[in-house]
Amino acid sequence: MEEQFNNSNPPVNPRRKKRSKMQIFKETYLPVIIGGVAIILIIIFIIGSITRGVQKNKAEKEANIAASSAAAEEAERLQLEANNRIADAEQLAAGFDYADAIDVLNGFSGDISKFPAINDKILEYEEAMRNLVAWEDPSKIPNFSFQLLVADPARGFSHGTYGYSINRNFITTEEFSKILRQLYDNGYILVDFDDIIETTTTKDSETVYKAKTLMLPNGKKPIMLTQTNVNYNYYLIDGNGDKIPDEKGTGIASKLIWDGSNFINEMVDASGQTVTGNFDLVPILEDFIQKHPAFSYRGARATLALTGYNGLFGYRTHPSAKETFGETEYQSSIQTAKTVAKALQDRGYRLACYTYENIPYGTSSLTQIKSDLNAWVNEVVPIIGNLDILTYAQLTDITSDPTYSGEKYDTLYDVGFRYYLGFCEDGQPWATITNGYVRQGRLMVTGSNLAHHADWFTNYFDASSVLDSTRGSIPN
Repeated sequence: MEEQFNNSNPPVNPRRKKRSKMQIFKETYLPVIIGGVAIILIIIFIIGSITRGVQKNKAEKEANIAASSAAAEEAERLQLEANNRIADAEQLAAGFDYADAIDVLNGFSGDISKFPAINDKILEYEEAMRNLVAWEDPSKIPNFSFQLLVADPARGFSHGTYGYSINRNFITTEEFSKILRQLYDNGYILVDFDDIIETTTTKDSETVYKAKTLMLPNGKKPIMLTQTNVNYNYYLIDGNGDKIPDEKGTGIASKLIWDGSNFINEMVDASGQTVTGNFDLVPILEDFIQKHPAFSYRGARATLALTGYNGLFGYRTHPSAKETFGETEYQSSIQTAKTVAKALQDRGYRLACYTYENIPYGTSSLTQIKSDLNAWVNEVVPIIGNLDILTYAQLTDITSDPTYSGEKYDTLYDVGFRYYLGFCEDGQPWATITNGYVRQGRLMVTGSNLAHHADWFTNYFDASSVLDSTRGSIPN
């Protein structure tokens, strides 16, 4: 029995040591921990790889979307620019300004070859330029000259004091509109001095003038327009002498208004109501050009000649107005006149001096001319600036000689005038261009001339069809 017991239970080695806790940890737990950490790291790596892949795909997708969006935005921007440039070019081309129209199109910021519409327009305008015809004689260009227009003929022609003069010297708004229509239908086109006169500056800062070749579409013929006395003077609009427009006026507008976008006139009608409308040349001409842009060559408009003794454009800017209307209104009138003047010039109108007092320089003494110009320089120039056009008042000129010289001319030249508008005695256009100045005759469009010198206008429009039948007998 002892042998069996001893064989199944071997004796314990008394020399073997018991394992420490550290040994147990290293041998039993540490391998498990290391394996677990490794598994976790592998899992983290796998998850990170997947996450980075997802993020990369997302970033690439977002980059592609952004690139596609930027490309779409750029394409949209270029298309908008192309449309705007084509529209601007078409507007210039409507006034036969093909060179500037082409420049606008060539300024496109994108690849023009990818925009056939731009290429087509450039080719169209280049072809149009090749077909222009030269007009080389500025002396044959008529300058039609008008007084203020009569908006209410019933009052104008029957006015007790001024009816006779108005019937003889003025035309109506309706007559003016008919003239524009016939001129346009007969192939005439409005031009400006800059279109027919070339200027250069010498080393002494002197301006030299010479004729410029005018290039027009085949069949088009140039004309110019002038209006005088664009001041709406008291005597035409004030019937009771208080210097305020009333129903006893002559049926003529009382002022020219710029509303920030358009020109319009104000007038007191026969019932005493103040109304606005197209009652004079500027608003009527603007509407006509808006409907028929081909009537204006490169944006040309009319020359507006002004006196100063009753103010400008219907605004009482002369110093005596302070006594009548007060300092506040006087200063307001000056500022408004400045605004109107700038708007007119920005639109293409040229402003001119019609003398300060509407006096005939041809029969006035040198002293009278200097006094008149002194008032102009002191009262008008600060409002509308220095002007280079003098339109002679009362059908006079300082000389009938072919060239200018003498003290009167020197006085006018010193003030800055270089363009001198006289009149046509026989209805034939004329112009003289020298190195130092330009002279031109105005063809006076009046009731009297339309009735008694209809042949003057035969080449341009039919005077008999223009005249208002309510005029009655027209003074000659």
